[in-house]
Amino acid sequence: MTIPRVAGQKRILQSGLIGAAIFAAAAAILPILFAALGIFGSGSGPRTAFASAPAGQYAVVSQTHGTSDTVAIVPADGSAAPRTVATVSHLDGFGVKGAVSPNGQRVAIVAATAGTPANPSGSLLVVELASGKLTTLIGNIDPQQTPVWAPESDRIVVTRDEGAGPLTVQFLSVPVDGGAPSTIDAVESVLGAYSVGFDKQGRFIDVAIDGTGSTVRRARAVLQRISTQVTRDWQLSPDGTQLAYIESSLEGGLHYSGHTVTLDGASNVSLEAQTTQDSQQLGVAWQPGAAQPTFGEDPGSATEAAPLRGEAQTTGSGFNVPLGYSRDGSALAVQHWSGQGFADAGTPTLELIHGGESAPIDGYTRFLGWTAR
Repeated sequence: MTIPRVAGQKRILQSGLIGAAIFAAAAAILPILFAALGIFGSGSGPRTAFASAPAGQYAVVSQTHGTSDTVAIVPADGSAAPRTVATVSHLDGFGVKGAVSPNGQRVAIVAATAGTPANPSGSLLVVELASGKLTTLIGNIDPQQTPVWAPESDRIVVTRDEGAGPLTVQFLSVPVDGGAPSTIDAVESVLGAYSVGFDKQGRFIDVAIDGTGSTVRRARAVLQRISTQVTRDWQLSPDGTQLAYIESSLEGGLHYSGHTVTLDGASNVSLEAQTTQDSQQLGVAWQPGAAQPTFGEDPGSATEAAPLRGEAQTTGSGFNVPLGYSRDGSALAVQHWSGQGFADAGTPTLELIHGGESAPIDGYTRFLGWTAR
């Protein structure tokens, strides 16, 4: 789950334009937003290669140590300590963001590797899970974005922006095994634009945010206006036909609500009925084979039709924000909060829910995706 991402001083200024009112109103739940940026946590795990791990489902996670991040794998049931596969260097205090490839063999990493803390610049790197080999593919990109893989695992999409006022955002497709990046989309005069993924026809989908709200684009063309507000946490359904997201609305006070739309331009109203003014959500995850997404529910505003269902339910005190299901759907990575609701969030812990049991991943704060052996 992500709030609109920033790229250097330009991006920070633009983020202020689209989110100042929201962040001012959201002071009580800022720890939730900060944790999504990987600010909390430290620790260490045993240094073992992914290639030596037993067969099974694994979460790929990271932790920040000042000027570097440790990337590690953890079994879905939390039965073993994290196994380190790579260390990524970056500017002091800037945690990495990443995504596991569809074939499960690599992790795309975006790290702030150049510039200054006030004006950072990012690089795109790839980690080979089996060997720990680290390769830098491209620099001068938005340092706090989440990269998106092409379905074939041969390309990665990242953004690069320019302009001191309204931004021009380029979406670059970067070959993993060499070759020049190519521009697959570009939007002008926006406050921000963000990669979402690819549909089953291989068409690239992104979301652009400007002064009129949030718009979904597909294959370089406007597809649908999904909100008059700022949106976040966009996730495609497994079959690529639906988009789930969180709307951040200031109408009648700050309110986070989960929504889905179909990608043919028509709204899917089946989940809209679950997002009332008395219910708030953060975080989106799709379980393989599920017709509806899982939203994280504020227990202080829970409704009878709470979107956080089944194994995603909180297993004790506090509440969970879903991050992603394992490839076989048997486990869910969540950000667990010890408090009673969004307004009293408490402290965060990265956890794995498997078989109705919850296992914390001590010291690790960022979830990068799932792989399997």
